Amino acid sequence: MAARYCYERTAGSATLTPLKQKADWRIYDAELSDAPEPQTDDTPITFEYYEQRAAGIHPVIVVLPILNGQKNVVRPFASYFAKHGYAVVIVDTVQRNTLLDDLVEPEGAIRLSVRRHRRILDWIETREELDASRIGLFGASLGGFNALFLAATDTRIRAVAPALVGGKLSEVLTQSTERRIKNAVSQAREALSIDQEGMASYLDRHIETDPVMIAAYINPGQVLMILAKFDNAVPYANQLRLHEALGSPEAVVIPTGHATAAAYLFYLRSKTLKFFDRKLGEEWQATGTASLPANACAG
Repeated sequence: MAARYCYERTAGSATLTPLKQKADWRIYDAELSDAPEPQTDDTPITFEYYEQRAAGIHPVIVVLPILNGQKNVVRPFASYFAKHGYAVVIVDTVQRNTLLDDLVEPEGAIRLSVRRHRRILDWIETREELDASRIGLFGASLGGFNALFLAATDTRIRAVAPALVGGKLSEVLTQSTERRIKNAVSQAREALSIDQEGMASYLDRHIETDPVMIAAYINPGQVLMILAKFDNAVPYANQLRLHEALGSPEAVVIPTGHATAAAYLFYLRSKTLKFFDRKLGEEWQATGTASLPANACAG
């Protein structure tokens, strides 16, 4: 399992450009300036960094956005976490290949995403003001899937709160009613000359990193799932299937669809903050989200 995601760690530096300044934190646009290995695309790794102005070493919450990198959806979470003393990083996802490319080569897209997000963790470790032993991870929709992939493969994540995610991925993608997903699946079927059933079979064969599969490598005690009962973009049955595969971790169930989950913003922010306060406030322990040895990639 670990060997699939091993990569060369780097003490990467980032260019920080001031964006906004609040009473208690500053927001920067950031770009990682170097890469430890050849990338399959030519775009930089960019992110927003919410730096706490108070002296000291601060825990960090990494936030992963929804499809097409729409950060406006997750910024209210980031600012809320920053307001309560956390440093925050929102990683851009707009540099991904097209969704059609990702569907045709899904495993490659997943592994590239994991490597890029792990490089953000490398950067966090270089910052004296950040506590790399207390890193939380929040993601919604696509960001929730990416959060699970990272939580299963990197021992530096202490707690993860994925929202609106499910397994198995082939079913989620081919059954989703989300317009962009449906269009991309249709285009992929045309490119591959297969029908809907054939598309599901194709994805089954080409996705090794399925959420249900990686669930076995995630410690359920470090997980808070957010589920939406009337979600058709990520069907609720698939959300429940993943919840069971994860060992029935702590969960919040809201009576909404996928997009309408935004109506519960204030409630969900409060629940996730309390979860991170509990998990990142505990005395340091060896257990994080990934049930892999820290030296899994040694040698």
